[in-house]
Amino acid sequence: MASVYPVLNVEADFSLEGFFPENDPTIDAYQRFSEEYGRDDNAIVIGLQDDNVLSPDFLEKLRTLTTKLSEIEHVAEVRSLFDAQRLRNVNGRLEAEPYLNGLENNGGILSEITDDPFNEGIFINRDATFTAVYLIIDEEDNNFPVRQQIIDDFIEILDSQNGLEYYIAGIPYFRNQYVNVLNSEIIFYITISSVLIILLLWFLFRNVQGVVIPIMIVWLTILFTVVVLYLTGGYFEVLTSTIAPILLCVGVADSVHMLSKYRDNRLVGMNRSTAMRESLIVLGSATFLTSVTTAIGFATLLTSNVIPMRTFGLYTAIGVIIAYIITIFLLPSMMPFFRDTGRDKLPGGRIHEAIGSFLRMSFRTSLRYHKAVVIITLLLTVAIGSGIMQLRVNGFVFDDVGQDSPLIADSHVIAERLSPQFPLEIIIDTGTEDGITDPELLRRIAALEEKLLSYDEMDKTRSLRTLMERIHAIMSPEEAAAQPLPDNRALISQYLLLMEITDADALEQFTDFSYQEVRISTQAFDAGSYRINQIRDELLTYIRTHFPDEEITLTGTTILVADLTDNIVFSLASSILLAFIFISLIMAWLFRNVKLVLISLLPNIMPLIVIAGIMGYFGIDIKPSTAVIFTIAFGIAVDDSIHFLARFRIETQRGRNLIEAVRITTERTGRAIILTSAILLVGFGTLGNSEFDSTMYMGQLVSITILTAIIADLFFLPALIYWIKPDISALRKTKAPGTPAVKTGEEHPKTPENGSSVSRPEAVDLNDNK
Repeated sequence: MASVYPVLNVEADFSLEGFFPENDPTIDAYQRFSEEYGRDDNAIVIGLQDDNVLSPDFLEKLRTLTTKLSEIEHVAEVRSLFDAQRLRNVNGRLEAEPYLNGLENNGGILSEITDDPFNEGIFINRDATFTAVYLIIDEEDNNFPVRQQIIDDFIEILDSQNGLEYYIAGIPYFRNQYVNVLNSEIIFYITISSVLIILLLWFLFRNVQGVVIPIMIVWLTILFTVVVLYLTGGYFEVLTSTIAPILLCVGVADSVHMLSKYRDNRLVGMNRSTAMRESLIVLGSATFLTSVTTAIGFATLLTSNVIPMRTFGLYTAIGVIIAYIITIFLLPSMMPFFRDTGRDKLPGGRIHEAIGSFLRMSFRTSLRYHKAVVIITLLLTVAIGSGIMQLRVNGFVFDDVGQDSPLIADSHVIAERLSPQFPLEIIIDTGTEDGITDPELLRRIAALEEKLLSYDEMDKTRSLRTLMERIHAIMSPEEAAAQPLPDNRALISQYLLLMEITDADALEQFTDFSYQEVRISTQAFDAGSYRINQIRDELLTYIRTHFPDEEITLTGTTILVADLTDNIVFSLASSILLAFIFISLIMAWLFRNVKLVLISLLPNIMPLIVIAGIMGYFGIDIKPSTAVIFTIAFGIAVDDSIHFLARFRIETQRGRNLIEAVRITTERTGRAIILTSAILLVGFGTLGNSEFDSTMYMGQLVSITILTAIIADLFFLPALIYWIKPDISALRKTKAPGTPAVKTGEEHPKTPENGSSVSRPEAVDLNDNK
């Protein structure tokens, strides 16, 4: 019971910054920007629609709303149309005053406020039918529980305002809603998967113990894994929240292998202690190897530069080891309570026989046509894998949430009627104090802004150039008509001084205290990291040409998402390569035969190639949520092939020749592979119907992996063994523990596993408790 408390108190959160390691150049640049100009991810945007947002009736509602919103705890500031300011020339002095003077007589400001680049697209749209309220969250309190409390409070306030049409966006809102949707999806599909797995377990064993034991083991595994997560300071985010359904599906496999073997041993006449001992001898080493190799596959993600991938790999690997420990220690103690099932009550007699027939057909096909099976399988793998050429890395800020989701719909409305909510920031460092007063610099900035707006993905730009142009038009309208920008340093310095005296907020938004830097702020659509990286490369080429003496930094939320791509590709490739190296070493130690090591690796590569090819053909991008699918696929493929090869090793140690060892392995371990694959298909297959893209892709692609692994292990792997004919004499030097060697070619006793009858000693009582 003590473990329940930490499980109930595990926190959940999602942060783009959390994807990067400390001292990463991208994060360092973003943090320097945030310290100077403020963060771009702490504002919740509430869009409001009305026939005329400048009408007295609407402004009265707006004032009431903003007053109530400002009373919400942890909200540092509320900005609205009432905070929109205009600059005026008063006897040669620059003064800032609100556009709105009370609630009445505001119709005359329409053209002026909608022409103001510092207000149009921020507080109001062109036709004055849409406005926005911004809730600025205190940076020190910008965490999941506080954001959720703020969201709950302001939604309650909005719903209490009769007739108010509103839309919600902003990165803090998205972060929380993303986690909420993800958690609800995971809980729902874990429940559905659990029910279906329970039904399948009942079908397989036809007794309560056969259902309770595997489910209890897997739920204890999930419980203890979450406890470790909590005690080590971890929390649920995009990737770690998927650990539970993975462990649910993968964790049940070992117990099903064990219980199936135990039941079959009882059916051939073994007493309970002998059946248990035989099950542990035959499957103990196999389950240990599969657990270790699966854990290694996930643990190699610790080499990743993407923090959530590293965390996901660590805790999933821990979960796999916990599952093994619980299975190997708890299951044997519970086997004596496992009620025997007579032959007349074997589940799905026709299905049972069909599986046996399928395995015998697999054995015959692989033996007789082994060269054709290997060549055709490799050709199909290459044909499907050619889709890799179309695979691309692409991540969105609004990743994995369906386009029909209210969360996305609201964001699109605000982006279309006001402006996009994702900033791309450019910082130009002149390297000298007062360097921004150079008129030539302002002209080059103007040209850069034109370049930015030439992209459909960019909507609005604002900078010191915008501010200087605005002030020039107010203070020197005649000169501005001929020359929009001030053309000498003295005049620019004078305008900067006037802004300092005015104490308006606009100046500090676009330059630093020493007037050395210029900020260009661009509002970008969520175009995806692939396109943003293309734009960035083009911009950097342009900037190097036109700003050769200045230091340029590109940052902002849009850049954070884009920079994830290289990290993901490098991390994924390096972790899978590292996993192959480790598993190759394990196979080399296990078989001490180069040919067998090669044979063991090829079936594990095939599912990865097939998955990557299918993703390429169907336009499924690599991103954090889909990248981990390769690790899951690798773990599943390795699990089945190791079970097959471990049993093959045991049979060769018992003295059987190559063909006989493969036959027995195919007909017996093959049945367990099919049964556990069916459970995995049920568990992961349900995820394929999710509206959450990452969950849906995981379900669909892992299901394809399972089917590919069955073909690879039951057809390709035996055929490859027959073709290569590895030397198995070295394996016979070590006998299988507790098992006498048999003569080469000796028939193994027939059992229900291969669909044949078995003679059982009459003196054996299946109900004994010895």
